[in-house]
Amino acid sequence: MLLKFLFFSRDDLMSIGQRIRKRRQELNLTQQDLADALGLTPQHISLIEQDKRIPSLLSLVKLAEELGVTVGYLATGKVGLVIGAIPAIKADQKLSLKAKKALIKLIEELYRAEEANESHASGQS
Repeated sequence: MLLKFLFFSRDDLMSIGQRIRKRRQELNLTQQDLADALGLTPQHISLIEQDKRIPSLLSLVKLAEELGVTVGYLATGKVGLVIGAIPAIKADQKLSLKAKKALIKLIEELYRAEEANESHASGQS
């Protein structure tokens, strides 16, 4: 059952704007900093973060690059490693059952550590 749970996180429930704001704040960037880096206005960044403006695909790509995340993460809240790793591991016929279990366990531990880190970080805000 945990494997199914691995595909969801609190970030899945956030909007694109909320994920952009969260990541910007994690990087200690102001809206002005991000706007300057992207050639946009701080007001435009604010509208995106409030979900009052949908970023163009080009802006989304630039936002992802500047924030150090994937476009997929901004769009869905899912981290690439977790999304495809477990099904790929299960399908890999070259891996022994023992190796598959070890890799899945490692992914679960990484996920738990990241969740704990997020909980700790949000508790300090």
